[in-house]
Amino acid sequence: MADDQDEDGGMASVKPDFLSGEDAGAGGGFLPPLEITVDVPDFRYAKLSRIVAEHVLPQLVALHEPQPPVQPAAVLRTSEIAELARLVMGADNDDATNYVLKLKDGGVSLDDLHVELLEPTARLLGDLWNEDKADFLDVTIGVSRLQRLVHVFEGLGQIPDYDEKRRVLLAAAPGEQHSLGSTIVQKFLRAGGWHVWSCASPDAGEPAEIAAREWFAVVGFSLGSDVHLGLLKDAIALVRARSLNPRVGIMIGGSAVSRDPDLVRKVGADGTAANGPAAVVLAKKLLAEALV
Repeated sequence: MADDQDEDGGMASVKPDFLSGEDAGAGGGFLPPLEITVDVPDFRYAKLSRIVAEHVLPQLVALHEPQPPVQPAAVLRTSEIAELARLVMGADNDDATNYVLKLKDGGVSLDDLHVELLEPTARLLGDLWNEDKADFLDVTIGVSRLQRLVHVFEGLGQIPDYDEKRRVLLAAAPGEQHSLGSTIVQKFLRAGGWHVWSCASPDAGEPAEIAAREWFAVVGFSLGSDVHLGLLKDAIALVRARSLNPRVGIMIGGSAVSRDPDLVRKVGADGTAANGPAAVVLAKKLLAEALV
């Protein structure tokens, strides 16, 4: 999304992104948010409803069928994730907001909303896109509305020059190369209104050097293997020590983290995202924590 005003209604500001990580140059550079206006007609809402009814809910419920009946909360949470995914890709943004407010009023904490609902919903949107069950614009609209929910609940509307603070630096972990995954994360972040800087330098200290010159809300590292965990831990510590933003958020992602989510703790990061949409919502959460 180009800005949070777009997230309030049934419009999304996006455009196709054909810029690869290599196009930004080895030294990196800012890629601005994407801008194109796309509406959400009724037929799109009907299509998305069918997608959720025919594909999402049956698959999610099937995943939990082998579970013992003593775990109804897991099934309930799964159905809530599917319902929120349907609502954020629907025709009326207020439906999603009211749904989450109802859960909040029912006693669900903000932390639980983030960890157990908003971020899993973003992952589900990414899965639907990967499986060609929802197109890029549908998913981008949904991610934008999830960002808006974080925006409202965290009171970010009171932060001066908020839009200019949506700045993220993406880098490969030391000893690794940029992957297709990091390019996809860039695509969704830009569509979500983020200014993205890509660092392709093999120098483990380069992300910290950039963060010492430019203010970033979030620095993200992609990690394909666990061979260089010590170097990554040192690189993260250096970013925190030198960053212009003393509360910079650190997120990691990639196949190594998918295999072992505890790598977040081991290397000193703040969170992980399974795919591009989840990275956008996590980045918004880390930005909120840095500003409020």
